[in-house]
Amino acid sequence: MKKLFIVVFLLINLPVFAGNPVSVPINHPIYDFFDRMETMGYLNRLLDGIRPYSRGRAADLLQQLNEKRDELTSIDRRRLDDYLLDFRFEIDRTQKYSEMPDGKNWYSVLSGWGNFKNDFNRFFKQNHPEEENHVFLWESGGSNFYFDYQQNFTYEQRSDDVTRDANWQTYQVRGLIDDNFGYAVEVSLYALRGDESYVEEHPVLKGAWSKLHENETRYADRTGGELAWHNKYFDFTFAQQEIEWGPGESGKLTLSNNPEHYPYVSISKDWGWGKFIALHGKLQSFPEDTSKSGEPLYPDKWLAAHRLEFAPWKSLTLGINENFIYGYRYADWSYLVPFNFYRATQHNLRDRDNATISIDFEWVARPGSKLYGALFLDEFKQSKLFTDWYGNKHAFLIGLHQTDPFGIENLSLRLEYTAVMPWVYTHKYPVNSYTSDYQSLGYWAGPNSEVYYAHVSKDWHQRLTTGFKFQQYKHGDNYENENIGGDILLGHNDLLGEQEQPRETRDFLEGNLTTEQKYEAYLKYEVFNDLFLTLVYDHFDIESAGSKTKLDEFHFGFELRY
Repeated sequence: MKKLFIVVFLLINLPVFAGNPVSVPINHPIYDFFDRMETMGYLNRLLDGIRPYSRGRAADLLQQLNEKRDELTSIDRRRLDDYLLDFRFEIDRTQKYSEMPDGKNWYSVLSGWGNFKNDFNRFFKQNHPEEENHVFLWESGGSNFYFDYQQNFTYEQRSDDVTRDANWQTYQVRGLIDDNFGYAVEVSLYALRGDESYVEEHPVLKGAWSKLHENETRYADRTGGELAWHNKYFDFTFAQQEIEWGPGESGKLTLSNNPEHYPYVSISKDWGWGKFIALHGKLQSFPEDTSKSGEPLYPDKWLAAHRLEFAPWKSLTLGINENFIYGYRYADWSYLVPFNFYRATQHNLRDRDNATISIDFEWVARPGSKLYGALFLDEFKQSKLFTDWYGNKHAFLIGLHQTDPFGIENLSLRLEYTAVMPWVYTHKYPVNSYTSDYQSLGYWAGPNSEVYYAHVSKDWHQRLTTGFKFQQYKHGDNYENENIGGDILLGHNDLLGEQEQPRETRDFLEGNLTTEQKYEAYLKYEVFNDLFLTLVYDHFDIESAGSKTKLDEFHFGFELRY
């Protein structure tokens, strides 16, 4: 009853304490919820081409939806009620955590048998609405502190008689000091077992560091966090966390979470109708030499990027990006000036960096229908546009998102097409390839690739979602004796085998062609509060080098957040 009173109180149009600058991780389901609400026409000027959002911004958007809650479906209202409690402090800090005793400003499930018994019983009741779990929380005035724990387990089996399982623990700390200074720390520990080549492909590793021990268990770890400061003039962030720029569900052309996260500093300003962000990140390069003692030497590698996103009309959002990669030197001060025109800057720096520009848009044509797209320009000459010149290095993505089509509530349909031309993301200097730790910073498929993507999902209850995905991926790899632009790590001037000179023309999807069709059916169910079950079945049809392969894969996963 106390939790219900808090939700009712939050439904009143209260002023929003939108100063909390701590980021909402980009894998949080609230992003899908906001995307649906924008497509439905309930949120205007979402400006979601820059992720992550701050917790303060998420709270502000939830308050906007409160004003239109009567127009939402029953499932959307129930999800909204849960999110209102999850962002309770940002919305109205006078409302205490429902389990916190009177006269105290902290609570922990581990502080006594009574709290442990109470939380254990509450966990199995499927209460609604229900605030997210915390191992420990402290709230006082404009400051807070939270300690959370997450446990994951996955098991996968493929029809070619290989299996793998993984379990990992994540420890999370976040807090706020005097309204506007926030911090977060996250540490994850992984253990993976199974057929070695299959284990190395596990998506949680992202191709980053891991180590195989004698007990045939592969161990890995990951850490990240942020320091964030908000004031009325701008937001400043020093962080190591996943980021995304631009539209797209199958992937992002401009900046994606495909590589291992990297440290960066950023400064941003949100005007409501538009947002500007400038970011400077330290990327992971690859060894190019060794010291006298045999230690591998990694040259410095940097990302300088800024983005202006604005909504000239409520239904239309535009984004403009400059993303430059440079290396073999310390951080260049010219790229640290947020409003510098980077193309002119790199000309003055002797034209040696990987210069890219991209534009994107989102247009809610009518409530329930959103069109979006992106164009990534790696290199071009006006005199050679619309020709097969190799330097026409561009990629584009176009998509459609439909919500509640045919009048079916909480049904979602998404269609996307992506094409990445040969040599996109590459550079004449290997250190300047559009990568970090060998992984693309942009779209995962890399150059000389094409992807068709379709996704249909249905929410049957706030706790239960089922869906179907189809993806066709084509990639033209380089010939053994000729570089035709199919490898993100090889620039145009890199010759292969008996090749005597670089190719001057391009032919999309030329090369050793691989075609992969993936059919996926999935179920996601929140069994109890913050305990999630995932079941996935995938079927693959793969054709490469004249051979055809069919594979089936079954995935089972549990996730507990506390």
